[in-house]
Amino acid sequence: MLEKLIHNPKFVFLFDAVGALLTCTLIGGLLVSYQSYIGLPFTWLYILASIAAVLTTYSSLCAVWIQKKWSPFLKIIITANTLYACLTTALIIIYSQELKSLGFAYFIGEILVLIGVIL
Repeated sequence: MLEKLIHNPKFVFLFDAVGALLTCTLIGGLLVSYQSYIGLPFTWLYILASIAAVLTTYSSLCAVWIQKKWSPFLKIIITANTLYACLTTALIIIYSQELKSLGFAYFIGEILVLIGVIL
């Protein structure tokens, strides 16, 4: 049954939209509130949350409106998720001295989840 869902484009877009919404909510709401325990500057937290909001909107719209020829739209979201993971990785490296353990754990976890979604 899971195999059928994975190969259903609507499910893939909805799954991605829910994940991006969760990311947006966690970063934009929770991590910003506890920035001193995360270590990443506010500006980058807001940028990451904003990107996640855009990806939430894109995936949601694709899930609702794309009926056929969904492959190019799926390639866009795969590319966007890959770039988001690369940006997050770069931020971990650049801010490795400022990041707290909780920040490392969150962002490494997010990258691992993204790799699973991308694959």
